[in-house]
Amino acid sequence: MKYLPIGLDLRARICIVVGGGQIGARKATNLLRAGAAVTVVSPEVTEEVARLAEANQLRWRKGEFQGSDLDGAFLAVAATDNEELNFRLVQDAKKRGVLICDASSASRSEVIFGALHQTDGITLAVFTDGQDPPLARRVRDRIAALEAQWKKK
Repeated sequence: MKYLPIGLDLRARICIVVGGGQIGARKATNLLRAGAAVTVVSPEVTEEVARLAEANQLRWRKGEFQGSDLDGAFLAVAATDNEELNFRLVQDAKKRGVLICDASSASRSEVIFGALHQTDGITLAVFTDGQDPPLARRVRDRIAALEAQWKKK
């Protein structure tokens, strides 16, 4: 086991997601579900992120990442398709003592996100140590389907 699956209390903690595409949107949504104060930094974002920003559920700083975006942050997520930018974000976060998840590289990450399933007070996270996220999602979905069957009984 490379990563210890733990629960983090992120309520009102500042979390920065750099990248406004599908992966960044998914990470931002999961952080919001945990009660984090989320800022997405990206020149463009998905419709979902734009809608969440419009509803004041998260902050969207439209533009390129700057080191100052990490000021006061507890956790940062690199979720861009630019490897150089992700690498720089990881380095900046580590220098500032900000926990970092690089969605493009588990080996550069201090934190990884499991495939999550949440229902009725139960949260399930499936981890593959960052090696096979699609497998983690398939296992999560199978367990969720079993849970649905159990509830019918």
